Amino acid sequence: MKRLVAFLLLATSSAAFGQELQKFENCSLVEAGWADGDSFPVKLPDGKEIVLRLYYVDCNEVAAATETDQRRVRDQSSYFGIDDHQVTLEFGRRAADELKKLLAKPFTVHTAFATAPGRSAKPRTYGFITLSDGRDLGEVLVGEGLARSYGVRRNTPGGLNAEAAEAKMDDLELGAAIARRGIWSKTDPQRLITLREDRRAEERELQEAFGTNIGQPLDPNTATVDEIMLLPGVGEVLAERIVEGRPYKSVDDLRRVPGIGEKVFARLKDSLQIAP
Repeated sequence: MKRLVAFLLLATSSAAFGQELQKFENCSLVEAGWADGDSFPVKLPDGKEIVLRLYYVDCNEVAAATETDQRRVRDQSSYFGIDDHQVTLEFGRRAADELKKLLAKPFTVHTAFATAPGRSAKPRTYGFITLSDGRDLGEVLVGEGLARSYGVRRNTPGGLNAEAAEAKMDDLELGAAIARRGIWSKTDPQRLITLREDRRAEERELQEAFGTNIGQPLDPNTATVDEIMLLPGVGEVLAERIVEGRPYKSVDDLRRVPGIGEKVFARLKDSLQIAP
């Protein structure tokens, strides 16, 4: 199963951003019509509500009302080797429905309150969820074929470092694909190869057309995820990590962002500028 290039450059994670994980038991799901399988509101024991974004997991969209959502659905369809975007959306809704069942009983939230950037106006917080039966929610979703192994990562509540946790998620995804569980039951293996090749070609074309011609340097402290993704060699996960790592005092500070090695930094530095 494909490993994300940005992740392969990462040796450590939690030390780079945020504090240690805090544990909150007896949490509950808050009903919300916009919620999907990986982003949803939860109520902590003290009554405070936060919008939680799961580490390591990307569930399909449940609707595609905006152009941005439509692009994400196209990407998700390509990843799973599916031509019919309605099938992709249907499994997004299935993931959201399964989430409600899994979180029907009180659960435990682990979070360092790191901000999870997104395209919506709702502030989100990265976190893990341990279900009432002790299982990890993200692992369950990926293992059932209702999510892909994808997204921001860090050391887990169970003590796995980021690299080991990613490998475990990738193995769970591979197992779901082989067993044709969940959305993988709709995958056309040959189309998967073709669709992924087409998406990579499109990304290269966009980067060649716009990546080095933004007009003026971007300020990584204020740029949106979509704007940062126009930079050469920057995908969605790395763009989110750049936003998560704010603020930056100098462009050189971006070297501490997981996934930005010397080669990536060399491509980016002339396209970035920190406002005084």
